[in-house]
Amino acid sequence: MSLFKVRDCWSTVCGRGETFGCDALAVDDLFGAGEDNIILGSLDGVLRVYGVHSVPPSNLQYSPSDLLIEMQLDSPVLQVCTGKLISCSPSKNIAVLHPFSIVVYGVNCIAGSTDHGDQYVLETMYEHKFDRSAYQMVVGPFGGGSGSRDFACIMSLDGVVTVYEQQAFGFRTALPNYLHPFPIKYVRSVDAFITLNADLCLVCYKYQELADPSLKQKCPVWSCTLGETIYDIQTVEITSSATTIHVLGERNYYCFQGNGVLWFMKRLQYTPCCFHPYILGEHPDTKTMCMIVSDTDSVLVYDQTKLRWSAKLSFHPCIIARASFKALQGCLVLLSETGDLRFCYLGTEPMIFMAPERPIKDYKDTKNQLVQLKKELQNMSLQDETDTLPLLKLSTRILNLRSEGSGKLCDIEIDVSPSLATSSVQITFQVDTPLVISPTVVHLKDLNENITVRVMAYRENDDTESVVSSTECIVCAYYSRTSDVPGLVQQTVRLPMSLVYEVHSTQNLDFSWSAKISVDESPVALKVLFKEFVDSSLAELCFQTITGFSKYVCITALPANRSYEIRSSGPEYVNVIIEEILFRHREYYKTKKCVVRCDKNEMPVADFYRTIEEHVELKRRLEFVQEEISSLCSQYRIIQKCLFNKLKENTVHSVSGLNVLIDNTHETLTEKMSEIKFVKQELKVKFSQLISLSRLLITMLGLCSKNDKILEEFKETIVYFTDNQNWEDIVLKSLTYLVGNKITLNVQSDDPAHAVMSLRTLIDYVIQHITSIKDELPVKLKKETTRGVSPILESEEDFYTS
Repeated sequence: MSLFKVRDCWSTVCGRGETFGCDALAVDDLFGAGEDNIILGSLDGVLRVYGVHSVPPSNLQYSPSDLLIEMQLDSPVLQVCTGKLISCSPSKNIAVLHPFSIVVYGVNCIAGSTDHGDQYVLETMYEHKFDRSAYQMVVGPFGGGSGSRDFACIMSLDGVVTVYEQQAFGFRTALPNYLHPFPIKYVRSVDAFITLNADLCLVCYKYQELADPSLKQKCPVWSCTLGETIYDIQTVEITSSATTIHVLGERNYYCFQGNGVLWFMKRLQYTPCCFHPYILGEHPDTKTMCMIVSDTDSVLVYDQTKLRWSAKLSFHPCIIARASFKALQGCLVLLSETGDLRFCYLGTEPMIFMAPERPIKDYKDTKNQLVQLKKELQNMSLQDETDTLPLLKLSTRILNLRSEGSGKLCDIEIDVSPSLATSSVQITFQVDTPLVISPTVVHLKDLNENITVRVMAYRENDDTESVVSSTECIVCAYYSRTSDVPGLVQQTVRLPMSLVYEVHSTQNLDFSWSAKISVDESPVALKVLFKEFVDSSLAELCFQTITGFSKYVCITALPANRSYEIRSSGPEYVNVIIEEILFRHREYYKTKKCVVRCDKNEMPVADFYRTIEEHVELKRRLEFVQEEISSLCSQYRIIQKCLFNKLKENTVHSVSGLNVLIDNTHETLTEKMSEIKFVKQELKVKFSQLISLSRLLITMLGLCSKNDKILEEFKETIVYFTDNQNWEDIVLKSLTYLVGNKITLNVQSDDPAHAVMSLRTLIDYVIQHITSIKDELPVKLKKETTRGVSPILESEEDFYTS
C-alpha cells in the first residue's frame, strides 16, 4: 500500500447515471491556445468539451464556464478522436464514432459581447454510415502524409478495416486470422497499423499493403507472440522517425520499437486497468515513462522497468491521460465509468499512521477480573433478563392447509408488534428444501404500529424426488432504530405434516427399516396423537410421501410394551414422523415428566455412511462430466476457428469434413449437457437424503445421549446446508477440530475415499462419546506461532538493490 495519495485539484461529475467506455476521452488543443481541452463522449450519447480557464492560473478549480459544449446525440458514443479531418482547413475537428456511423464536427467560437463570455457551438461537417458494427477508430496521416491532413480508420467487430479519406471513402479490407476485437493503433514513423490477432500475436500491417486491392492475402510486416490478451495499445513519438509501441497485457507491460524489436518488458504483480505512456525531456536525453492504474486503485509510475512512484487513488478510473494547462502542466486526467472526471497531481504529503503505544497491563489482575465477571454473570437472575423486553414481538400462526393445482400449500401469518417505532425490520424464513416459503424475505420500513404479514409455505413443484428432512420453520426478525444497536427476535414453528405426508392403507407393503421408541408412560393413542389424520381407534397408522414416487412410514402403538414401533421404506423418510411423535407425545404429557428412549443399535449409522459414499461418488461424476464439457467446448472453438479461416481464404477446398466434425462435437456436447442436468438433479436428491439421515441420527442420539453438550456441538457440525455440495469437506474439518488430537487421521492424499474413511472414524468416535458416560471432548485452540512470508515483488526489487 502506498503512503502517498493522488491529490485532486479540479473535478466534476459528467451527467447522472451515464456510462463511459474505455475510449470515451480525448485530450488535445482544439483552438491553438496553448492549453489542452478535454473531449468526452458517453454511451448515453452525450458529447462534452471542457476547457479550463482559471483566473488566476494558480486557482485551478471547477467552474460552470469550464463546460464549453454539451450536446445530446442520437446514438451512443463509442470513441472520440481529434484531427485535421476537413480538407483545406488547418483547424482541428472532433470525430465521433457511433455503432454504425462516424460523424465529424467542427468547433466554432462565437465571441461574446456580454458578461457571459464566448459561445462554442458544434457544426456537423460530414457523416459516414456503414453496415458493420464498429469497434474502434484510429485517426492519423495515413499513407505517409506530412501532418496537414488526417484520415479515419474504422475497425469493425468482425475484423474489417474501413478507411475514409476525410469526406471520401477510401477502401475496405478484412484482416486475416481475426476472431475477437482487439485494440488497433497507427504508427506514423512506419506508416502501419498495430493490432492483435486470434493467435494472440502482435502484428503490424503496412498501410499501402492494406490499401492495395490486388493483394488477396494480407501478410504482416512483423509479428510477436504475446500469449495473452491485451487491454490497450499506445504509441509515443520520440522523434518524427522514431516511435515506441506500448502494449498493456493481462500480466505484462511491453515496449516495442517501430520495427517490431522488443525494447523492454515488465512483468506486473497486479491486474492492470488502464495505462498512459509518455516521454520526458528532449531528444536524445528523453526518458520513456508510463503510468499504470492497478485494480487496487493505485497509480504506479515507471521509468522503463523501474518503479519510480506509487500513489493511492480515491476512486476507480477506467481512463488515464495527461494534459497541460496554464495553471498546471502535465496533470493527470482520470475518468471513471460513471463519469467522475478529475484533474490530479502526484501528492508528496505522506499519509503516515502512527500506532499508539500499547499500555502495560497486569495480566494477573486481568485474569482475576475475568473470573469475577464470570461469577457475576452466573449469579444474574432470570428476572433481570425478563425486565428488558425486546423492541419487537412476533406472534406466528399456521392457517388451514389448502390445495392449489397439483400441490398443497398453507398460509402463515406473523403479527409484528413494535413497542417503539423502528426504522427497519427484515423478516426471514428458513426451512429445509424442498419446502419453500414465499416470499423468503419481507422488508418493513418505518414501523410504528402492529402489522400482520402473510406468507405461503409449499413444496417445490419441480422437485418431486427430494426428501423433506424436517417441517420446522425458523422465523427471524431483524430490527433496528436510528440510534440503537440492531436486535433479533426468533421463533420456531412447525408446518403441517399434510404438506409432506398423506394417509395410506397398510396392505401388501414392504418395509426395509424399523425402530422402536420406548416411553415411561403408556403410548398415546394414534387417534389422539394424529387427530388430523385419523378419527377411529386404530393401532396402526401408515403415511405415504407426497412425491413423484411413493414411500411409506408406518406407526404402531404398543401399549403392552410401552413403545412406538416405526417401520418405513427407508430411514431417510422417517425423521419428520419421529420428530412429530416426540413433540406431540411430550405435549400430551407436559404436566409430568415422561422419559423417552431408544436403542442405540437401531440408529441408521450404516445407511448414513452409505449415503455419504454415494454423495461423494455423484460429486466425482459431476466433476468428470464438467471436465468433458470443458474439453468439448475447447474443441468446438478450435473447429469454428478453422472453419472461419477457410471461409475467409475463399479457397475451393471442401469444408464438409469440418462440417461433420462440428456437427458431431455439437451432438456430443448436447448429450453431455443433458447428462450434467441429470447428475445435478441426482446430487440434489442425494444431498436431501443425507441431511435427512443426519437429522434422524441427531434425533435418535438425543434419546440415548449421556452428554448433551457434545450432542449439541455434533448437531451444529453435521446438519449443515451448503449450495455448492461441499458438505463432506466442511464436516470433516469441523469434526477434526471438535475431536482435537484424540484421533490421528491417516489421510495420504486428496482422494475422496480417504475423506470418507476419515469421516466414518470421526463420527464413530463422537457417537461413542455421546452414548457413553465420558468426559467432554477436549477442544484446544492451537495458537499460530508462525506466519507466511511473502516474496519480494518484482516491482520492489530496485528499492532493495539500489
